Amino acid sequence: MTFGLGAPWTVSTAGSATKMNIMTTIVGAGTDIAGLDKTTFELAFCTSTGGGLTVNHLYAVNAAQDALIDISGAADHTHTGTGDGGTLEAMYRDNPTFWDIWFRYDEMVAAAWKQTTSGTATIASDTTGDEYSVKLLTGATSGSGSTIELRGYKLNFAMPSHIQFKLKMSATTALALKAGVNTETVTSADDNTVKYEAQLCTVTNANWNLRTASGSNKSESDTGTAFTTNAVSIRLEHFPTIGTPKVDMYIDSASAFTKTSDIPISGSTGVTSLMKFSLKNSAGADKNCFVYPPRIRYYTNDQWI
Repeated sequence: MTFGLGAPWTVSTAGSATKMNIMTTIVGAGTDIAGLDKTTFELAFCTSTGGGLTVNHLYAVNAAQDALIDISGAADHTHTGTGDGGTLEAMYRDNPTFWDIWFRYDEMVAAAWKQTTSGTATIASDTTGDEYSVKLLTGATSGSGSTIELRGYKLNFAMPSHIQFKLKMSATTALALKAGVNTETVTSADDNTVKYEAQLCTVTNANWNLRTASGSNKSESDTGTAFTTNAVSIRLEHFPTIGTPKVDMYIDSASAFTKTSDIPISGSTGVTSLMKFSLKNSAGADKNCFVYPPRIRYYTNDQWI
């Protein structure tokens, strides 16, 4: 084998500044890196933009040793075949356990969901406006609850997943709401079953809360963002495979609120609790929640393949 200065180290290899430069990473400002002799190094990390280089990007010297190649990310490509990121068909074929479920407005009907009610609560398809939704109503008896659940192949909590939805509450007092993945029904006691969800509970505070359970413990965190009677977009992103597992919660266009305690990293949902939206009241007045078309993306560990 002939490698030259780039050959692997051995116990008898003599050290030199030239070999060290070739086999380590140069770190510096873009302007300084751009001015280096490209025959004297192989990799460089840019700490500030300049000289045609971009901060936080890693560059490699090309084989001709006359230019730098940005290796921080792949170039734009359209997945038309070999050399272009592989075909789009191959991406789907090689990821057979990945699901992407979303609803159109005309599919948001109560009959599409598993329904549970207690007390005076009811559930209805709401088609009064341009945006169809499923309407959860508690009725006027305190403690009444209405819940809709989506049936689907089980979600694997050991893999990343993501749920997003749009909701509109009719009031900001005397109610509780749970909306997310594998959550328990809001009229039941909180449990440790693996889950992540957006939560409202006016007994606790008037804000959106992010709640998770790992299977052995559970907790909730106050986002500090008050809920209103305006329509709101919620996005929950679950990252169980990174060094510190987390769930990020986005409320409308705000930056992510991150929770790292009691994050599920194993287990799965039930067949009927893939997505759940559950509302109850805590006073003798009717409370409503409009659930607009949701979307969930996840890997299943169910008997699918």
